Amino acid sequence: MEKAASFLFAGTSFNKKKYADEIARFKEKKETENEVDYLSSFERVNPASEEVTVSTKKRKRKQAASEAVEGFNVFKSSKKALVISEENKTDEGEDNLSKEKKKINLKLEADSILRKQYNIHVSGNNVASPLKSFADLSSVYGCESYLLHNFAKLGFKEPTPIQRQAIPVLLSGRECFACAPTGSGKTLAFVSPMLMKLKHASTEGVRAVILCPTRELAAQTTRECKKLAEGNNFYIKLLTKKLIRSAHLTKLRCDILISTPLRLSSAIKKRKLDLSRVEYLVLDESDKLFELGLIKQIDSVVKACSNPSIIRSLFSATLPDSVEELARTIMHDAVRVIIGRKNTASESVNQKLVFAGTEEGKLLALRQSFQERLNPPVLIFVQSKERAKELYEELKFDNIRVGVIDSDLSETQRENVVNDFRAGKTWVLIATDVIARGMDFKGVNCVINYDFPDSAAAYIHRIEQGGPEKLLLSTQKMMFRFCVT
Repeated sequence: MEKAASFLFAGTSFNKKKYADEIARFKEKKETENEVDYLSSFERVNPASEEVTVSTKKRKRKQAASEAVEGFNVFKSSKKALVISEENKTDEGEDNLSKEKKKINLKLEADSILRKQYNIHVSGNNVASPLKSFADLSSVYGCESYLLHNFAKLGFKEPTPIQRQAIPVLLSGRECFACAPTGSGKTLAFVSPMLMKLKHASTEGVRAVILCPTRELAAQTTRECKKLAEGNNFYIKLLTKKLIRSAHLTKLRCDILISTPLRLSSAIKKRKLDLSRVEYLVLDESDKLFELGLIKQIDSVVKACSNPSIIRSLFSATLPDSVEELARTIMHDAVRVIIGRKNTASESVNQKLVFAGTEEGKLLALRQSFQERLNPPVLIFVQSKERAKELYEELKFDNIRVGVIDSDLSETQRENVVNDFRAGKTWVLIATDVIARGMDFKGVNCVINYDFPDSAAAYIHRIEQGGPEKLLLSTQKMMFRFCVT
């Protein structure tokens, strides 16, 4: 550069003495820049020089800097290893939580698909999963073989919708109120969890109570319980007047007691029955039980069942809002199970409306329908016992095997009438609403409402008579509603 400058400025004179100070300052600056470049290049080639420059620093800072260097170190701090291990543990815990959440979500999704398939509607917290088959009772809940054998013997191959959901709810220790059509298997839905939880017969008094609104329904429930408990030594009793009069009622060996509210409350008042050990309380056809005439009796029974760990459940074909509100006052953290649409008739029932101008026209239309196609057994519902007797007198001479049942008959007479109808000795049975509550007549082909019912609930109970086999096989029943215009 100096040579180039001397070539360019050839022939000119430059007074170095005059500008000696400036020249000296320029040379010093250039030398320092060269030194900085030299040092930086030296640092790039030999990075160990950093240790030389920082040798004057304190010993603690030097140790901290040495820990930051990765590599093999015999004196490596244990705190760092603990931090790493804790981080690994937290990562593993988060992975396990995410896996558990996925399993729970998959289970909830499968449960909702199964409920939608069988038209099951539930409400409540942490509802148990519905049964896929009766085999789940043994694999999940440890059901004994005798109960599964009885299911197969009675012809129950697959659980009905109410059985799929109500049985797991009761087995999980939750209280429930369920609404399902008549003949859908509600009795098995609340009896089988009892038998599974009670396990073996006991001598400690009454352990389970089933309340029914009518004596006919109580007798039917007793028969079904004994069929399901066959092969075990359970004591299943129907509370009758004869049993109440017995002096040995206080020493009664009974696991499951079936009764009407009036008889059971009278036995409690006479201090002949101790219900303090009752583990299960079932109110069958609960909407009828909560009517004004029976609320006092129901209250006395509920108070007598003072076991703090008791499980209460309500079952009915209709569930009015008033009954549901009353049920929530005596139940804790209950699960509601609805099959189909609430308070509606089964979709498998084919309904037909026939108009008649007068009462004579109703009787004429009834006889004409019998002549066209009489497919017994047939149930005819009327509004009162007087109407039942009048219609019976009109039909008993028409070459039709007809019977009548009302509240004026004794208990033995009523049982004989129902048994004749079940056995096929009677083709047509005339009845009031007393027989419509929960009675399960398998094979009923036709239900006739000769008189209008009092309410929509009574209408639903009337037209849904018949066994669960009819519903499962989609066998449709005909319903003729006769009215005066």
